[in-house]
Amino acid sequence: KGARLAKAMSTLTIAELIASGKGKPDPDAEVPQAIRDEIFNELKKNPANRTCFDCTAKNPTWASVTFGTQMCLDCSGIHRRLGVHVSFCRSVLMDKWTYRQIYRAALGGNARAREHWKRCGVDPYQKIESKYSSNTAQQYKRLLEKDVADACSRGLTALPMAQGGSAAAANASAAATASADPFAAYLNGISQPPQPVQAPATVPAPLPVRTAPPPAAAPPPPAAAAAASG
Repeated sequence: KGARLAKAMSTLTIAELIASGKGKPDPDAEVPQAIRDEIFNELKKNPANRTCFDCTAKNPTWASVTFGTQMCLDCSGIHRRLGVHVSFCRSVLMDKWTYRQIYRAALGGNARAREHWKRCGVDPYQKIESKYSSNTAQQYKRLLEKDVADACSRGLTALPMAQGGSAAAANASAAATASADPFAAYLNGISQPPQPVQAPATVPAPLPVRTAPPPAAAPPPPAAAAAASG
């Protein structure tokens, strides 16, 4: 039974997890593949995340867990040479993630990081070896850590892709309740306010047809009138 439940939970979306009361998972628990893919697919809708943060390569498939940025395979190799104490990398397609790690990717992103570097007057495309050991990188990491700590306490509702999912979560919750309790679904159906019945349109009665009176009889000719009087 536990295995079947775990399998069922592994296929739920973010909205469904929130609706089922499972929207605040253990931050260090493994993220189901369906949730991992949903988050990164949503992140890819932002054009900034479709280009490597460290170069101009398209369609990055790796990410720095430390900084929440996405990068190409070649740049991820440079990150790994720096050491996990500087930048810890994961594949967005193959590796397993914890919720704490994926919160960093969901709340970070290339656009936010690039804006921070520019605001600090630093070229975001500077050499990787110096970029991530700079004070700019350390400031950004501290900012991101605050947001991740908040997400760990609030759960999936803290993610940007869940902000617009309130209606979907409500619908999923209603559907789950209906399937679990048919009587509740019946009561919910009859509790809806009755719709007003529209009276049928009335057809006006036809107006009476007026007929012309019969013509008056013509007077007899004079000869016939004299004979009648004699």
